[in-house]
Amino acid sequence: MGGDLAIVGAAFAFGVGSAILPILNAEAYVVGLGALVHGDMLVIAILALTLGTSVGKAIVFELVRKGSERFRSDGERKPPRTRVGRWWRRVSDVLLGWLERPYLGAATVFVSSLLSVPPLAVVTVLAALSKQPHWLFQLMVFLGRSIQFLAIAFLIHHLV
Repeated sequence: MGGDLAIVGAAFAFGVGSAILPILNAEAYVVGLGALVHGDMLVIAILALTLGTSVGKAIVFELVRKGSERFRSDGERKPPRTRVGRWWRRVSDVLLGWLERPYLGAATVFVSSLLSVPPLAVVTVLAALSKQPHWLFQLMVFLGRSIQFLAIAFLIHHLV
């Protein structure tokens, strides 16, 4: 029982940390959970990680929304050098453009949470600067991350 609680607590804490510090990779943590945790505990640990990620993104969202003038940037971006890079930029620009619409922006948040295109760290900042309702942002992050994390964990779990 104590070991299970430690797994859940560590997953939640890592989720919060990975949402605030992008250097902490939640997907890599999910791979570890999928390989090492079994049974119902895997689902509980993944949901704890997802909840932690959602809490961390809520903190970032609110910090950006409260201090939004500091985060606005009109800086020039370097053009992509490869064909794949140009395609990636076009897709990301379309999805990020949707953030200007309060409810269509939810699709961007969901896709970013699910596929990491565009990166969720960037989408979180831009969503906070947009008219995106916070509750809708949180719902899309939770749903997208839940699906992504569970899919990765079960794939790894069945391969190991």
